[in-house]
Amino acid sequence: MVGALMFVASVAGAIDFHVATGGNDANPGTAASPFASLERARDAVRALGGSGALPAGGVTVWIEPGTYARTQSWELTTVDSGTGNAPVIYRASAGGEVRLQAWRSIKSADFAPVNQAEVLSRLDVAARAKVVQLDLAALGFRHTGPFPKVFNDGGGFCELFFNGQRMPLSRWPNEGFVAMEKVLDRGDWSKSPSRHGGRFIAHEDRVARWHVANGVWLEGYWRVPWEPQTVQVKSIVPATREITFAEPINAGIGSKYAKPGQLGDGREPWCAVNLLEEIDQPGEWCVDFTTRTLYFWPPGDLSRASVCVSDFNQPMVVLRAASHVTLRGLVLEGGLGNGVEITGGMGDLIAGCTFRNLGGSGVLINGGNNHGVRSSDFHDLGQGGIFINGGDRKMLTPANHFAENNDLHHLGLRKKTYAAAIHVGAFGAGGDVVGCRVVHNFMHDLPHAAVLYGGNDNVFEFNEIARVALTSGDVGAFYTWNDWTSFGNIVRYNFVHDSPRANAFYMDDGDSGDTVFGNVAYRCSYGSLIGGGHDNVVQNNLFIDCERGLHFDARGIARGYATNPNMIRRLQSINPQQPPWSVRYPALAKLLTGRRDVPTGDLLENNVLVDCKHPLILPKKEDFTFSTVRDNLVMTGAEAGFADPVRLDFRLRPDSAVFKKLAAFKPVPFEQMGLQRDADRPVLPAADRRRSSEAGGGPVFDSNTDAQHSSQPLKP
Repeated sequence: MVGALMFVASVAGAIDFHVATGGNDANPGTAASPFASLERARDAVRALGGSGALPAGGVTVWIEPGTYARTQSWELTTVDSGTGNAPVIYRASAGGEVRLQAWRSIKSADFAPVNQAEVLSRLDVAARAKVVQLDLAALGFRHTGPFPKVFNDGGGFCELFFNGQRMPLSRWPNEGFVAMEKVLDRGDWSKSPSRHGGRFIAHEDRVARWHVANGVWLEGYWRVPWEPQTVQVKSIVPATREITFAEPINAGIGSKYAKPGQLGDGREPWCAVNLLEEIDQPGEWCVDFTTRTLYFWPPGDLSRASVCVSDFNQPMVVLRAASHVTLRGLVLEGGLGNGVEITGGMGDLIAGCTFRNLGGSGVLINGGNNHGVRSSDFHDLGQGGIFINGGDRKMLTPANHFAENNDLHHLGLRKKTYAAAIHVGAFGAGGDVVGCRVVHNFMHDLPHAAVLYGGNDNVFEFNEIARVALTSGDVGAFYTWNDWTSFGNIVRYNFVHDSPRANAFYMDDGDSGDTVFGNVAYRCSYGSLIGGGHDNVVQNNLFIDCERGLHFDARGIARGYATNPNMIRRLQSINPQQPPWSVRYPALAKLLTGRRDVPTGDLLENNVLVDCKHPLILPKKEDFTFSTVRDNLVMTGAEAGFADPVRLDFRLRPDSAVFKKLAAFKPVPFEQMGLQRDADRPVLPAADRRRSSEAGGGPVFDSNTDAQHSSQPLKP
């Protein structure tokens, strides 16, 4: 075989292999006689590379349209690598979708009518003649519960799809949340023998219908608006609607922001999930964990439908120390795990791919250098979109990874917070990250943040973000926190809009060294919020119709930043008095001995605040003596002179009063923000910035209570 491949290379100069659903792995892999599997194509490339015969043009594996079922991870390693001059490319052929699918199909004959009297009595009257059942144990499914006692990520549970659409686990209420009437006991979350779950009173008599013996789990924002937990119920007292949890959650139930002496504020939002009693509309389903039986109200004719269950929980594709490998134009769907995981190596590229209907996240990059994700679509994922980690933070050596021109939306369906569209070195992305780029992405319709980031020297530019923090609060569209040493991150020329529960640019709890320049925020909670950090620059931004424009506080005084062991340890770990840190970021050295609790070196200038209810929110004057707030312009929309605000075009007209009143203000390249056409995205999606809607469906709470308690609005 190697000799034959060598002959092809010498004749053709570049090598193509072909894979098709109707192929055969005994074939030579030509267009006329293709392979059947991705593994066989990989092995053919591997054999060629091992012989040293990769041609200058590299190798392309053409994958014909069709569905390729996956029951194991497709793994590429060092021996499957290309080179800079001879890449290895796996790409979809023209003519239709190339789908890598990990779910299992279910025959309509596998479903049976429900005829057990006990089950029928628990079902909603309208559902009794509609619901069918499926024996998951008999079909060999593994991820069928029970749920853990406490979880926030889907609980490792299977998922059900009907004609390619994820079906909703039974839920009450069907939309939104209800609130607790009263918290009776926060619970004991210590490790002592007295450890126990919390206890509260529900408003609704409906809770008396639920059978605790069959398992009842409640999902809620029990304490803070950024940490939902699903908790098992130990008992329900029907007469009093008193519910007791089987396990405590950290810090207990009851709002963190309740008045002193109160256990909660009565607004803590929650819902019930996976209850047989709450299947009351087409599409809903649940699993009885005792019998491993799935109950389902089909939204259409089962005999004519495609019904699938996701049960495979490993990554669909793994690139382990592989270099210069490209995946182009593939669709990955139907697994419980992640789409692609890249570890080590260099120069790998994911381009023009679609990640949908996965239980995990889309692409994870951990280490290596110069990996990228370009012009790909991510939607209907259980967790986040793209996770990036890499570089040497101690030496400030960049990884040069990038996420460019991707469309990411409707993520976090199983893990509703800290599962953002893009993570850069933060909240699940792995370790520290240096020198990566996030550019021209469209991130929208998300339950929590769009971008979570940390590390150093990362650039976030020309992105568009819309409708985020739909079911959470006290978070940023761009969010970073709790690190004095995260210097050099640049957030510029981004458009954040229609996100009234989110702060557009949120540098929380001491985060330092960021530059926020030339951005546009429209209808957000805060335009920019600096929470007690140092050396942040917020300059030349447009904040329009935000509840609060610029926020700057000195929370480190009350929160004891001067002696915070974690922040001090992180500061000492990078040796701020030694190169390269002492050369690149000399301001950090002052925090070793100077004021750490009072913000120093922050600069807020030349920002334009248009129709903001509270344009400037500042601490007491003596608490920002070491920072600068100047030349910020407050005005109305009529004065600003936008090109077409109704169509969300916030370019400033040449005759805008901004240029007359604030001579230092530089025009913002608004037209360059968001997705762009390229070879892998020749057509832009229909859902663009002009589609705007009121954010709704989330719990009721003040999303920025924590920030408000630390400062007060002041006139500019």
